[in-house]
Amino acid sequence: MDLNKTTLSEQIYAILRSDILTGKIPLGEKLTLKNLKNRFEVSSTPIREALTRLTEDGLAEYYSNVGVNVISLSEKDLIELYQFMGDLDRLAILYSTAWPDQAQICRETELVLAKTQLIEEKKELDETDIPLWIEYSDRFHLLFYDYCQNSRLTHAAEKLRSQLTIFSNLYETQSTPQHRINEMHHRIYDAYRTGDYQTAGDLMKAHLEDSLKYALEHLK
Repeated sequence: MDLNKTTLSEQIYAILRSDILTGKIPLGEKLTLKNLKNRFEVSSTPIREALTRLTEDGLAEYYSNVGVNVISLSEKDLIELYQFMGDLDRLAILYSTAWPDQAQICRETELVLAKTQLIEEKKELDETDIPLWIEYSDRFHLLFYDYCQNSRLTHAAEKLRSQLTIFSNLYETQSTPQHRINEMHHRIYDAYRTGDYQTAGDLMKAHLEDSLKYALEHLK
């Protein structure tokens, strides 16, 4: 594989991260130096750096005398993950209410919802539509962290959202979850737009609990 030598670890990290999030590398898979060196045709150093970043992201785990494995998630793990992300996303909404320019938040949210709606309304989706839909769907959640003005809340959510994305990438390719997610996003925004922030936060938490049902269907 032809990689730019000035940013080897960054490129390897990005490729492995994408492979994990999209399921090309399954949960629990062992990431061995030998296999990765053969795949990327590089030395051990940039691979170790990339693996370190994956462990920091919460996508891989290091085991003494074993090496690095992609994380494994049990049903209990998945339930806890979605419950906690629901709490964090709810807090992000409530903290965002202190942002001085609420019209700015509304404009950005409306743009994200409009882009998502355009894709959902297409009669036939091409191969680029699904990744875009997932990107806009994730952006709806991340937008509130941009305005929550709490770096600790944002940092806590970033690590866990990567784990959640592994499962959302599975069920968000299906039309029924897509429609339900889009519907919930509109309800959350309608409550936020009208100043009913408590309801918006509660709906966000309910939205994550709803999405948990789809995630559990894909847990092997």
